[in-house]
Amino acid sequence: MRCLLLQIAASFLVSNISAVELLLVMEVYVRVVPTGQAEPVPDPFIEAMTRGEAPAATEGIQELQGKSFQLSSKFEDFAPVIAGLEGQRVSVRFTATALPNGACAVTQFQAFGLARASNSQLGPVGSSVVVSRSGFTIAPGQRIPQSVKAQSAGGRVIYYLIFSAAKGVAG
Repeated sequence: MRCLLLQIAASFLVSNISAVELLLVMEVYVRVVPTGQAEPVPDPFIEAMTRGEAPAATEGIQELQGKSFQLSSKFEDFAPVIAGLEGQRVSVRFTATALPNGACAVTQFQAFGLARASNSQLGPVGSSVVVSRSGFTIAPGQRIPQSVKAQSAGGRVIYYLIFSAAKGVAG
C-alpha cells in the first residue's frame, strides 16, 4: 500500500513539473539592404510578424535555420550561434525559464552580428549589438522581435530573431 501511495505521489509530481515546461522558439530571418539604400522605417516585416501575419513575398526576406529550447521552471543559460549570410554569424546569449502562468521569461539577453572582415576573420566591426538585462516575457501565441545588423560586401544585412513560446509536451 505504501509503495502504491509513493507511485501515485511521484506521478502527480512529475505531471506538475511537465505542466510548466515550455518550448521557446527562435525563428531567424534575414534581409539585405543594398549599399546606398535606406532600411525601411517602420519595418513592414517586423510589423507583419508581430501582428501574426505572413510577410509579403516582395520584401526580400529569407528564412534561416532557427532554434528551439526546452524550458523548465529552472533558469537555464543558452548560447546558440546561427550561421548567417556570406560566412557571417549571429551570436545570441540569454537565460530563460518557464513561468507558472504558462509564459516564459528571457533575461540577460544579448545578440550580436559577426561580420566577415576583409581578412576572412569574423568580428564585430560593422555589426550591431542588442543587450537587454531585464529581457522580456513571452506568452504562448505571442511573438517578440529582436534584430541585429552586420555589414557585408553587398550592403547591410539585418538579422531578425523572432521569439515565440509553445506549451511543452508532457512526457
